[in-house]
Amino acid sequence: MALSSDIVTARYGTPDGHQPIGKGLSATVTIYRGSVAGIDGTGGSAGYLSNMASPATTDIILGIVGDAINAPNTTAGITGGSSDGDVLVNIETGTFILKSGTGSDALTVATNGATVYLIDEQTVGATNGSNSRPACGVQMASPSEDPSIPTGYVAVKLGTPSSPLGGP
Repeated sequence: MALSSDIVTARYGTPDGHQPIGKGLSATVTIYRGSVAGIDGTGGSAGYLSNMASPATTDIILGIVGDAINAPNTTAGITGGSSDGDVLVNIETGTFILKSGTGSDALTVATNGATVYLIDEQTVGATNGSNSRPACGVQMASPSEDPSIPTGYVAVKLGTPSSPLGGP
C-alpha cells in the first residue's frame, strides 16, 4: 500500500558511522520521510530519487528518506521541483527495522543473512517477486532472536551491491 504521510523508521543497532548523503529528487515526485529511498534505474529520471511505492528491478536502494536539504520541511512528504534534482534530500544509510512481507515473502530467523527484496516503501520480502523487485539489502535480525524488533518486522542493512554506497 502506497504511503500518504511521513512514517517513523527506527535505526537498528549501534550507528555504524554512516553519514547522511544528499541526493536529488525526481521532478514533481513525492517521497515520504521514513520511507525506503531508491534511485530510479531507468527512464527520464534515471539517477534521481524516486517514490518506491512500486519499485522496479532496476532501482538502486540507498537508505531511509530524511528531510529535504534545500526545501521547506513543513508538510507531509517532500515533493520534487519542476526539474530533476531541484530538491535535495538527506538519505540516512545503515540498518533499519522494516515491515516483513507475508506468505511466501515472510522473513524469519532462518532468513538472517539473506538478501531481501523491496515490496513497497516500507516492506521487504524473501522473494524477488518473479524478478519484478529490486534487492533491498541483507536481513540482519528478526523478532524471535531480538525482542526489541516488533513482531512482523525485521532488521535490514539497506543497500544493493550496485549502489554507490557499496551495498550491504
